[in-house]
Amino acid sequence: MEKNAGYEIRESVLFDNGRGFALGENSRAPAPFVTWQFAEENGHRDYFWGHYHTEEAAAVKDFAARSADYQRRYGVQEVKRPIAEQMKAAKEQTEKPVDKVREMPPKAKSREREER
Repeated sequence: MEKNAGYEIRESVLFDNGRGFALGENSRAPAPFVTWQFAEENGHRDYFWGHYHTEEAAAVKDFAARSADYQRRYGVQEVKRPIAEQMKAAKEQTEKPVDKVREMPPKAKSREREER
């Protein structure tokens, strides 16, 4: 299960523009529930604008309201994938082997050398 700042992500919604919202829980935190907005790029999520709650019902309501408001304002569509599938795709993106053999760019000639 994905975690952010000590909170376990219980639910998330991802939109077709790579943005979304997440609902997290940390039973040991002073405010055990949070909703975050996130941006997903290359399988990595950056969380921001957290709304922290002491009551689960308030956090669930906030998660639904933030998601619906964003979708209405920006005319985006929800990407229908379970969070486990989203996290699997994200993990695969980060684990792809990197081709370490790369061509070095040609050295640029400086004007000073050309003038000599």
